[in-house]
Amino acid sequence: MPDKRIAFATFERMPDVTDDDQLAVAALAARGVEALPAVWDDEAVDWAAFDGVVLRSCWDYHLKAEAFAVWLEGLEALGVPVWNPPDILRWNMEKLYLSDLQELGISVTPSVWLPRGAHVQLTDLLEDKGWGEAVVKPTVSASADNTRRMSLATAKNAQGGMEELLKRGGVVVQPFLDEVKSKGEWSLIFFGKRYSHAVLKRPGDDDFRVQRHLGGSESAGRPPAGLIEQASEILEQVNDPVVYARVDGVEREGRLVLMELELIEPALFFMFDEGAADRFAEEVRKWI
Repeated sequence: MPDKRIAFATFERMPDVTDDDQLAVAALAARGVEALPAVWDDEAVDWAAFDGVVLRSCWDYHLKAEAFAVWLEGLEALGVPVWNPPDILRWNMEKLYLSDLQELGISVTPSVWLPRGAHVQLTDLLEDKGWGEAVVKPTVSASADNTRRMSLATAKNAQGGMEELLKRGGVVVQPFLDEVKSKGEWSLIFFGKRYSHAVLKRPGDDDFRVQRHLGGSESAGRPPAGLIEQASEILEQVNDPVVYARVDGVEREGRLVLMELELIEPALFFMFDEGAADRFAEEVRKWI
C-alpha cells in the first residue's frame, strides 16, 4: 500500500494523466507514492485529501487565469502543498517574467511589451526595431495559443488580430528567431535545479511552432555543455526552490537565448530519457 497520495493536476479536456506522465506515476508508485489525476478546476475534488498537488497538464490555465489564481489561493488556505510552489507559479503565469530575467543579465528574446488597450501600429513597430519577421502573442498564454507570425510586408494585415488580443490583455511582440527553423529549439529539463535531460524540438514544414499538436516534433538531444551551464545559471536567478523546470531556447553563436522558462505545466519528456522519471520521482518524494 502506498504511504503517500498526491494529485497530478490535469485539465477538463484531458482529465487523465498523459502517456508521458504515466512513466512518472509508475516511478512514484515504486517509491510508495500514489499519483492520481485530478482536474484542477473540478469543484468535486477534495484537494485536502492529498499530501500534495503536482501541476502537470493544466493546459487551459491561461484561458481561466483569474480562476486559476483563485484555485492556487484555495490550496494555500487548505494547507495543501503545491509543486511548483504558488509564488513561483504566479510569477511565471505572465511572460513579463522574461523582463525580470533580462534585468538580471539573462539573454532573452528581445521583446516589446504592450499593455492591455495599447494603440500601436505593428508596421511602425517592426520598422523601428528593424525586424523583418516577428511573433505576436498574449502575455498570458500557453501551448502557442494565439501566437502569430508575420513579416514586415504582412504586418498591416495582422494589425486587426493584434488589436483583438489587446482588447483582452497584454501582448508581447518579438522578432522571429530563425534558429527555431534552422537549428531547432532546445528544451533543457531540470529537477530540483539539477540538469536531467534535454530534447530538441522542430516545427513542421508548414509552420513555425514546435508543439506536436501543430505538426512539430521532438527528439532526444545532447546539448553542448555550455548551454546546460547557461540554463543552470538562468534557474539560479529564481530565488525559490523548484521541483521541476524546463528551460526553452535556441543556440546563437554558442549562447542560449531564452524563449521561455516553463515552471507551471511543462511537458517533461520522460520518454526520451531512461532515468528521467526516476529522477523526477526522487525529487517529488523529497518534497512530500
